[in-house]
Amino acid sequence: MKRYFSFLLLLCLFFRAPAQDKPIPNKTKSTAALEIGKGGLQIGDQVPNVTITGLSGFRVNNKPVSKLPLSHFRGKLLIISFWATWCAPCRAMMPVEDSLQKVFGDRITILPVTYQPEVVAAPVLSAMRKVHDLKLPGVTGDTVLHRLFPHHALPHYVWVDAKGIIRAITEEKEVTAEKIRAMLSGTGTLAQKKDIVQPYDGMLPLLAGSNGGDGAGLKYHALLSSYIPGLEAGMTVTKFDSSSGQRFNVRNVPFVWICRLAFADKGRWFQDSRIAVLSKDSARLNSHLSGQAYMDWLAQGNGWCYELLVPPSLSLQAFPLIQTDLKRLFPAYEVTVETRKTKCLALVRTSGSDKLATKGGEVLVDIDPYKARLRNSTLTQLMKRLDHQYLQNSPLPVVDQTGYTGRVDLSVDGRLSDVPTLNKALAVYDLAFEEKEAAVEMLVIRDARQP
Repeated sequence: MKRYFSFLLLLCLFFRAPAQDKPIPNKTKSTAALEIGKGGLQIGDQVPNVTITGLSGFRVNNKPVSKLPLSHFRGKLLIISFWATWCAPCRAMMPVEDSLQKVFGDRITILPVTYQPEVVAAPVLSAMRKVHDLKLPGVTGDTVLHRLFPHHALPHYVWVDAKGIIRAITEEKEVTAEKIRAMLSGTGTLAQKKDIVQPYDGMLPLLAGSNGGDGAGLKYHALLSSYIPGLEAGMTVTKFDSSSGQRFNVRNVPFVWICRLAFADKGRWFQDSRIAVLSKDSARLNSHLSGQAYMDWLAQGNGWCYELLVPPSLSLQAFPLIQTDLKRLFPAYEVTVETRKTKCLALVRTSGSDKLATKGGEVLVDIDPYKARLRNSTLTQLMKRLDHQYLQNSPLPVVDQTGYTGRVDLSVDGRLSDVPTLNKALAVYDLAFEEKEAAVEMLVIRDARQP
């Protein structure tokens, strides 16, 4: 769903979210616990008594345990919360879940579960605990529960009653005290999450295998499709390969995202704040909806899939080819890149004192949602991550007006998505984000001029 394209898409142009484990086929209630259909367990199914590993923060008979059978949670309402460190809405729900667990006590168990290993999840959880007094235990490095409940959009919640029966599969909007009380009383009706899982292999051309074989011998193709239900939304740009060439695609996205891909040459990336939609059809070209409402909007003729596969000899011409396809396939619109003077969120130096210069040593770039560590690196590394990811929802374009080109040592602690927090940490280096006017490249979408 749109909110985690953080769109996945939403992560950064050249990043893809790790794929879910492929579910084990042949669902039969009498066979082994994990032999389920490719859609996973459904509402009304009995959850098998599998063993959960990777537990942390759990104690049984006052002793810490790292694994437990699922039957341990019988007798109370179990809410399994699937999350990931890169999912901003998941992180935002952590304090909510913790508070709800404290309110309902032994009547419920809220169980955060991530496929990511502890070494990845622990630093983010540790940083969050410095901001919020989180007590929830959790599961890291999970494969078992992800196979039982396959999904492609986060957050993802599975509600299991005291007898081990699945009662609901929802988005985070349903996780409230009111809804939990209703479920405990047996009167609850929750809005169900429509999370169809359509297998997709990013290393093969889109739709390969369903029409014309597996596409292994395909050398060049361009494809445009309307919204495909169940296909994971995202963007893929593969690295250049001297044998197979290069592949560019976007899947189940608005028109604006095809424009972003077409003009992503020269390392450019156009966030919403760098896009001007000057069209009478603006409500059909991009959307600020989220969750199921966003998926429904895409399905109403506003979602697209586009792919270009080029051989090595055409790799340097790929972006001009995508731009040509954009013009040919959507003749109603004119898309250009223009330099415009506009108000920006600019990083500036607040003094003439140089408090950034590196002391040398091995190059280090370590950036996550709650910290940034640079050693013998450049400010560009930080600015790209802020612009492309942590400040991607800023209403103003994010720019660097420091003029600093040397290598730096810099350490920032706190939420990188919060400008006041950033400014407090950057003040040590006589840096600050301020609203300034600047000339920036903008992606401009207009209605095409009539002949």
